[in-house]
Amino acid sequence: MEEEASKLHIVMLPWLAMGHLLPFFELSKRLALKGVEISFFSTPSNIHRLPSIPQSITPNINFISCSINNITSNIENTVDLRSEAARPLLIQAYATFESHLTAFLSDASRPKPDWIIYDFAAASWAPALASRFKVNSAFFCLFNAAAVAFFIHAKDYDSPEKLSTVPDSIPFPTTVAFRPFEARHVYSMLSQKSNQTEPKTQSIQFTLIRTCKEFESKWVDLLGDIYAPVGLLPPSFDKEEESETWTRICEWLDEQKESSVIYVAFGSEAILTTEQIDEIALGLEKSGLPFFWVLRVGSPPQGFEERTAGRGLVWMGWAPQARLLAHRTVGGFLTHGGWNSVVEGLVVGAPMVVLPMVFEQGLNARHLVESGYAVEVARNDEDGSFSGEEIARKLRMVMVEEEGEELRKKARMGKEVFGSEKLQEEYLDELAKKLWEKRKVVAEPV
Repeated sequence: MEEEASKLHIVMLPWLAMGHLLPFFELSKRLALKGVEISFFSTPSNIHRLPSIPQSITPNINFISCSINNITSNIENTVDLRSEAARPLLIQAYATFESHLTAFLSDASRPKPDWIIYDFAAASWAPALASRFKVNSAFFCLFNAAAVAFFIHAKDYDSPEKLSTVPDSIPFPTTVAFRPFEARHVYSMLSQKSNQTEPKTQSIQFTLIRTCKEFESKWVDLLGDIYAPVGLLPPSFDKEEESETWTRICEWLDEQKESSVIYVAFGSEAILTTEQIDEIALGLEKSGLPFFWVLRVGSPPQGFEERTAGRGLVWMGWAPQARLLAHRTVGGFLTHGGWNSVVEGLVVGAPMVVLPMVFEQGLNARHLVESGYAVEVARNDEDGSFSGEEIARKLRMVMVEEEGEELRKKARMGKEVFGSEKLQEEYLDELAKKLWEKRKVVAEPV
């Protein structure tokens, strides 16, 4: 199979967010190890943000630097956003990738790729461009199967209320649906999107989905054959590679007791309000637990860091989350429930407290609770408000109280499955086989 895979050439088109770049990059590295040639498109700063590549696969990964001519005032990633008002600049930057890819495919001196694997933001142009140049295309879906199935079965929604109810067509009992406050936000967001930004089913030849049957078999089966699970793609990193950032973080973590620290992070997409930051801080303070809090935008309330000095650390900006979660002193995870973060928690066996913020995260939270890997912070169904007292209660339950022992045990058992390299390789072998078999099937222009 590796001999066949080595003949494949794949273009990768990830969206401009670390939660998208890293899974695309992980998939690229793992396919490159099988001999696949990868052309990875992104902006200069995002390419610089990616982890280093093992020397053994360097010849197989070619980074295509897409200059955006400063049209976005140095905004090239969601981590660069200081407010939601700047998001259109990021969309504008990504739109320039179409011309970069056109030039790449038009260059007669380059061998034509076999596949273009694209993200959601390229769905309006990447399949058509692939057909024009007689190249196969596949959508890489970074949601889990439950979230995808929910949206497919709730596709005829005409009100927020429809999104807060499990669709009748889902054939098994589940709690996977939005809370009323989430449903209103998601309904508004989806209503504002043009149909051109959504993947059109008739133009999708093949969809890769970042999940595994071992986590959600009934949901994967519900999606059907058009979706091919690629495994959880647990992030790999060179344990010998050190950086100043990681060295500083390790100095603090190494002083803590085994499995005692709660790691706190809410991803690169959501921008927390002052009120939300204050309640999270209150929860951490009242819990009495050691914590490492990554706070991208905003600041903790006055006096918080002084009052929690010695048992907690607030880290401003980016931090190497996968490495942090894998550290021996981290015993739990307070997370927004973004799928990328959930995967990183599952593969290291971290029990989770979920506080969803945006997008499909509410669905992920219910799915995790239903599966036995997390508890969710209770919120007001109408306005989404939550209390620091509730956060503290759930943190203590998951980390130290007898009530959370089954959850901790389930998380530890899950690590043996979700962190299995053997299982991941089986998914990647199957994917490489399918990409090879389907390489000659080129869609008609759409």
